[in-house]
Amino acid sequence: MKRLLAPLALLALSACHLGEPLLPEPNADRDPRLLGEWHNPEQPGASLRITAEGDRRYRIVHDTGAKEENDRDFGPGKMTFVGYHTDLPGGIRLLSLELKDPPPKEIELQPWLPLGYEVKADGTVVFRLLDYRSLPPGGDGPHPYAGMPGRKIWDHLAKVASTPEGRARLFDSDTAIGPLQRKRAP
Repeated sequence: MKRLLAPLALLALSACHLGEPLLPEPNADRDPRLLGEWHNPEQPGASLRITAEGDRRYRIVHDTGAKEENDRDFGPGKMTFVGYHTDLPGGIRLLSLELKDPPPKEIELQPWLPLGYEVKADGTVVFRLLDYRSLPPGGDGPHPYAGMPGRKIWDHLAKVASTPEGRARLFDSDTAIGPLQRKRAP
């Protein structure tokens, strides 16, 4: 089971940060199954709280449970995102998340991150980062997709997702975050 501490560390290290969202507006309603507080039982102090933000958006707060400044970039262990669905054809759930706190420029990241998820039959949830090999060719440097239009990336991902082989390679299996259990309902 992956540690809950990993989500934001993985997000921060991801090469898939974008300068803009995949789509400018949500293309699906919020999934009520995501709302609530999630945790990994092996890390009792850490949590991932997902709440409703407006009509079709989420607010996601990750708290590592650390009480002191344990990381010069992330402070005591909290990060806040807002996001919405930019789902792909074939029922592939994909969120476009915007990093709000800490401000992305302070930690030298682009603000947007696509993140896939799956709610399992047992009620647990698993989040996954896109596999960079499923993305269109990008530029060089630490943020190769910073200047690429989000819609161009979404269109490319939709083509990749149109075949079973493509769907199988959309997400990086090494970045699975979870399964996380519901700690509290909304």
